[in-house]
Amino acid sequence: MNTNLLKLLYILFLFSLTGCAASTVNKVEQLGSTQLGPQEIFDISNLNTLRLISSDFDAHVYFSEDGSMSASSVFNENFDYGSWDITSDSKLCLKFSVWYYGDSNCYSIYKDPEKDQYLFFTKNGALAYTATVSPGNSQRMKIKTKKDKKPVYVRETFVRGEQRQKTSPKETAPPAAALEIAPQITTATREEVKSTVKSMAQNCPGCNLEQADLRQAYLVGANLKGANLRGADLSRANLRRAHLEGADLSGATLLSTNLPGANLKNSDLTGCDLTGSNLIQADFTGATMKGSILDNTLKEGTRGL
Repeated sequence: MNTNLLKLLYILFLFSLTGCAASTVNKVEQLGSTQLGPQEIFDISNLNTLRLISSDFDAHVYFSEDGSMSASSVFNENFDYGSWDITSDSKLCLKFSVWYYGDSNCYSIYKDPEKDQYLFFTKNGALAYTATVSPGNSQRMKIKTKKDKKPVYVRETFVRGEQRQKTSPKETAPPAAALEIAPQITTATREEVKSTVKSMAQNCPGCNLEQADLRQAYLVGANLKGANLRGADLSRANLRRAHLEGADLSGATLLSTNLPGANLKNSDLTGCDLTGSNLIQADFTGATMKGSILDNTLKEGTRGL
């Protein structure tokens, strides 16, 4: 039996497993199941291994207490890492480093009323995964410690065993000297200009954005085909799946920029600094890369480099 046939049979087997479960939130609620709350989600995930199965996915995922994840595909033995958290409206959010383009996806979870497993549903109410739980790191996967200190939702609350207090920061007035040097109207105008440029860049094919300050701009799926971005600063901008075909990015700064799945075909990246950027599955076919810096970049599935 050849490898392709084995893969096909395996996929059909997974499909049969998921097909037996209630396929929508409405159906599972009709069977008497209710959505798990934040504490229940925490109890089944934290320091446990979940096997997540769908028609085309089968992997073990270990949930570390610090919010990091370790994952191993059952079928092809691929590994990935990521992070997890729980929202206040009772959803488990998973963000893999490579799988699913590194996107963050959140799921509501229900106990399967017919089997000893859990059901993960998307925001549209469709079944995403069936899941079984095993205690601890049952697959003995390598654990990557989470390095960032970004704010979490409610997972940290359960780890500490205390209620998270919501406090609003105290507003402090700027020194009078600062007001005299830089009046509020001037600062506000600068911020408005930055905001306008970032908003315009969402859909701006062929635009002249030379030297633009687009740091940390949210440009997911943006259309910047043929745009002039010479010398622009796009550090830490989110350009996931952005359309940058034929764009001029010569001399641009893209430090730790998010570019998974971006289309950079025939673009000019001469002297561009992409240090620390996420280039997973980005397409650089035909791009000019002379003098560009690609240190510490993620390149899984990247084309044209």
